Amino acid sequence: MIIERRAIPALLAGAMLAATMSGCAWWNEHMRSNTASASTSEHRGAVQTASDATITAKVKTAMAADATVKARNIDVDTVRGVVQLNGNVGSIAERNRAMEIARDVSGVVAVRDNMKLPG
Repeated sequence: MIIERRAIPALLAGAMLAATMSGCAWWNEHMRSNTASASTSEHRGAVQTASDATITAKVKTAMAADATVKARNIDVDTVRGVVQLNGNVGSIAERNRAMEIARDVSGVVAVRDNMKLPG
């Protein structure tokens, strides 16, 4: 099989994208299994992984734009549309607003609160 020189960059980009997406799925399934429920141990495809990454990005962007929430203190993880919020918040109002923001993002199935208040 002969490959044209012009096609090589596209093939490399596709291979890198595939490796990145499979790496994300592996990370979520194996390294963060303690934050996921037992039902998420099943294999997730590239489409589901990409969808979860999009949800995470939308939640983080919305939090960064909000005056109440200090987004830098909250970690957002998404698995199969379930968003888990981890980190420290300064008040109950900040916690509630972060939860509300996450719930309002399209594609979110549920939101899990693992945020801690001071004290």
